[in-house]
Amino acid sequence: MTQKETEALIRLLDDPDKAVYKAVKKKIMAEGANILPDLTKAWQDAKASGNGSGLLMSRFEKIVPLLQNNLVVAQIEQWKSHPDDLRQIAWLVSRLDNFALERQVFDSDFNNLKILLPQYEISNFTPLEQVRMFNNIFFNKLRFKPAGTNDFYNPHNCIPFKVMTNKVGNPVSLALIYMMLAVETGMPIYGVNLPKNFILAYAGDANSVDFYINPMTMGAVFEKPEIDRFLRDDLKQKPERQFYAPCDIITIIKRLLCRLELSYRTKNDTQKSDVALKAYNTLGEPLNKVIDWE
Repeated sequence: MTQKETEALIRLLDDPDKAVYKAVKKKIMAEGANILPDLTKAWQDAKASGNGSGLLMSRFEKIVPLLQNNLVVAQIEQWKSHPDDLRQIAWLVSRLDNFALERQVFDSDFNNLKILLPQYEISNFTPLEQVRMFNNIFFNKLRFKPAGTNDFYNPHNCIPFKVMTNKVGNPVSLALIYMMLAVETGMPIYGVNLPKNFILAYAGDANSVDFYINPMTMGAVFEKPEIDRFLRDDLKQKPERQFYAPCDIITIIKRLLCRLELSYRTKNDTQKSDVALKAYNTLGEPLNKVIDWE
């Protein structure tokens, strides 16, 4: 589509004829990300000038976020083929909340946290010493903390960028930021797909866990019998390997998006819950619905 054709199409958004609008919207949605910059600029210009009709502005407000969300969902799906960049996926999930968030802003905030991490050769310390030193930085100096019960389903507690800035997260998001920072120090920290309370594992060998870490209890360290007891007594859940072994990054993001979708749904924000569910579904097979992951 030429620039003139794009501009003409955008002008037609102001047409009061519903049939015309339906055809224009269909064409715009088909153009997708290609038309988004021009459409966004036209919306911003109309807001700045105050010349846009109420009809035009309402149509901008419906179509632009829809295109933005579709673009981010597509980028999340692309990330799935190379799921080793934690910063990339943390930024993309954050854009589901704020499309305007630039990657360099996300990286700058993350690097400001990273500056305060201990600069040491981890081989000089035992795994337990490493985690204790890191916990002191993460919880005492950086002041990260778990969300309270009254704020557990606040969607912002699922958004990595918001967790970084507000220093408050739920079991999955807090574990994700903890892991992202810990990995930067060279510690072998992995996620563990435990129902109800996502946790972390220190595993010098990915097939052999040294011990587990619970970010929701200020980084408390524990071992396998605690998981056994939790599954047996609290959840009445039969043990499965995934409840003990390090999981892949895609599983972590599935858990995060699952909780984000539920948080939006709890707040009756159906539009955003639908987008979170769409992003979740792009990551392959869903989590086992028989298990209560929340």
